[in-house]
Amino acid sequence: MACHRKNSLSSIAVDFDRCPSRSQSRSMSRPNDELLRRASPESAAQMQQRSNPSVVAAMSTHSNGPIRAAQYLRMSSEQQRYSSENQRDAIAEYAQQHGYEIVASYIDAGKSGLSLKGRGGLKELLSDALAAQRGFDAILVFDVSRWGRFQNPDQAAHYEFLCRQAGVRVVYCAEPFGEGVAPMTTIIKHLKRVMAGEFSRELSVKLARAKRQQANLGFRQGGKLIYGFRRLLVDPARNPRQLLRNGERKALSSDKVIVVPGPPDELAVIRRIFSLYVRDQLHIKKIARHLTAEGIKDQDGKALAPSTIRSILSSELCIGQMTYNVTTYRLQGRPQRNPEQLWTRVAAFEPIVPVEQFREAQDRLFESANRHWDKEKIMKSLRSVLAQKGHLSQRLLNETRGGPCADTVAVYFGSLRAAYEAVGYNPRPTPAFGINGKYWTREAVLKGLQKLHAEQGRISKPLIASFPELPSTNHIRRHFGSVSNALREAGLPVLLNGEMQRVVWARRKAAGCNEYYQGVRWTDAKLLRALRQLETQYGYMSANLLDQNGKTPTANYFAKRFGSVTNARALAKLPDRTHSQIMSAVRKRTRDGKTIGRKPRYLEQRPYLHYRSCDILIGLKRLAEREGSISGRLIDEDPTLPSCGAVSRHFGSLCAAYQSAGLVRLDGWPVRFGLPPQK
Repeated sequence: MACHRKNSLSSIAVDFDRCPSRSQSRSMSRPNDELLRRASPESAAQMQQRSNPSVVAAMSTHSNGPIRAAQYLRMSSEQQRYSSENQRDAIAEYAQQHGYEIVASYIDAGKSGLSLKGRGGLKELLSDALAAQRGFDAILVFDVSRWGRFQNPDQAAHYEFLCRQAGVRVVYCAEPFGEGVAPMTTIIKHLKRVMAGEFSRELSVKLARAKRQQANLGFRQGGKLIYGFRRLLVDPARNPRQLLRNGERKALSSDKVIVVPGPPDELAVIRRIFSLYVRDQLHIKKIARHLTAEGIKDQDGKALAPSTIRSILSSELCIGQMTYNVTTYRLQGRPQRNPEQLWTRVAAFEPIVPVEQFREAQDRLFESANRHWDKEKIMKSLRSVLAQKGHLSQRLLNETRGGPCADTVAVYFGSLRAAYEAVGYNPRPTPAFGINGKYWTREAVLKGLQKLHAEQGRISKPLIASFPELPSTNHIRRHFGSVSNALREAGLPVLLNGEMQRVVWARRKAAGCNEYYQGVRWTDAKLLRALRQLETQYGYMSANLLDQNGKTPTANYFAKRFGSVTNARALAKLPDRTHSQIMSAVRKRTRDGKTIGRKPRYLEQRPYLHYRSCDILIGLKRLAEREGSISGRLIDEDPTLPSCGAVSRHFGSLCAAYQSAGLVRLDGWPVRFGLPPQK
């Protein structure tokens, strides 16, 4: 049984306060030692077992039944097909012989044991073992190396100590010491942990040497390539088999992989990238924008990002050389760049770009990567650009050769405006316009929000749009981040979405919107009278009859108004019927062929929309006649119409609904729709 609880290891907490202090442990052990010396050898052994909590727990568990245990399985590579099964069989045999019952399994398939990184199974196991309510009292592991090949053996001991401190034993089934805790056992276990870590270090050295040897022979060591190149699978005699796509690997260890140039159109893009970078001196981001605008994409269908272009410019594959051992990444440590004399270079094919052009690109990349800016250099560059162009802007900084980009300037000065002030440049203010072309300051916006709240008691987007002393909501979002931020800055309350929805519902109910169904107002007395009429006409009343008779609202509407159809029947003073009576009447109507099937109430009816299309269009036209124009806000406020969202979903868009209702776009700004002008 696999465990599915998702507790993170960061939430593990061990109660070390339960452990007695050193002085307390000494004072507590002396009477026990004295009793052990006075007692017989057999009684002394028994008392020693009783003084050990783990032994006591094991004895109590054996007396009540088998010990509940969780098994932990790990294999380093997904190619070890039978490793998990072998571990599982060995652990099951050990559990049967020693009185354990496996109740949970934690598996790390294809995970390295060098660290805890990526080992979700072990993290979940430790989290469950230290939980207050756990389902097992022991952990069964095949051997010490399956627990982990940590480079620091104390790390493996630390995780085991956490489990034992919580009362959960860690048992290594294939080790000679089993679950013993004697001093000699501890020494052997620590030695085993050191040997497990040393095995990984030795294997890493052997694999690194083998990969360098294969790279010297011209075989690719690695996975995905940069844009413009492909991996070709070859047999031991270098005869081609097939091209490998991204994510594919070779199936046979005897096969090898070499690098070959890609399609001619991709190679032409590579030559163009070098030409734009070296000859035209364009920035990498600008090259990426040019290629994206032309629709050039990589093998995965994605646009060429600046990072991809940088990889192309720095890859020696562009001059036909396959380079290996540039960086070293061993034992899950940090990658380290090796000296150039340790690199492995092999001529794989003819150069794609001229070698001289490639060297010029490397010089420019090195210069940009090792250019150290400070405030003085940035200010000097800004003054130079200002003297040449007469102004400064973000776009101008990004396009200036040899100068810092706008992001670098913002990092050193906090913002572009602060950098402009440092060099004595005052850009022209960009007026932010709201309604009626008026310039709005932050203070004016805040005062307008406070005045609107004082008049209406609330703030909403429709109220802001209709209030003449406030700009548009787009203006507020652009200068305050959001309407909520502006309300907080104005000292006004900010409602959550759920609270705002409840306020809207209460306002619609107070306005009588809930009494309208398909444009017709239904009072409580009228609804109850309709129920009595149905009962008189058909001899019964059911939810299906309410939905299909075509003269009354649906059963859902009755439930919305009265809580349930049963409550509506009681208010209409209709006779109560038991469930058996209702079912007997249903069976009788079925036998008589009088059952009303479920069918659309009208031809244009759509699912879950209880308004006829013609009624909506008539309501839209009536609203435009009354208000002079129409908008989503006016639709929401009209109690005889559904919400503007429902209208949009029903007709595809509000514009389509307006067009179907015979409404046209009116002249002026903002965009409005209304009745066509009379000729």
